[in-house]
Amino acid sequence: MENSHLETFKAKAKGNGWPTKVDITDTEWNLQLDEPTEDGGSNSGPNPMQYFIASLAGCQNEQAQVVAEELSINIEQINIDVEIDLDLSGFMGMSNHSNGSYKNVRLNAKVHGDVTDEQIKVMAQKVDARCPILALLRTSDCKIESNWSKK
Repeated sequence: MENSHLETFKAKAKGNGWPTKVDITDTEWNLQLDEPTEDGGSNSGPNPMQYFIASLAGCQNEQAQVVAEELSINIEQINIDVEIDLDLSGFMGMSNHSNGSYKNVRLNAKVHGDVTDEQIKVMAQKVDARCPILALLRTSDCKIESNWSKK
């Protein structure tokens, strides 16, 4: 049986109708989600997808730091660019559900430091395999294009 380390993350959300602003409370930080004005919001914070894509970039970076330490690789900086294509048919009510709505992820990471191309390749494989947010996308049948290279 595989070892597990279960950690529970919590948030409470308070939405006050239209416009779409939502406050996330009961965390160490007060987070605010909203939509752009053209989508009916007041643009007082990132929308949920912007938080999601930021979470993916952050998770990749954090996992890369862990893996680099495990492999004794010296990383000075990682620049991560991420794009996600999302089919909004379910969200917009044009379909009965949003299953399979994540279509494509394009992730490009540029690694700065005293590293070889082979070290980056090994690190990237481990990072992509271990990042739980990327795993969520992978299990939704989303096509993932992940490119890691030396800067």
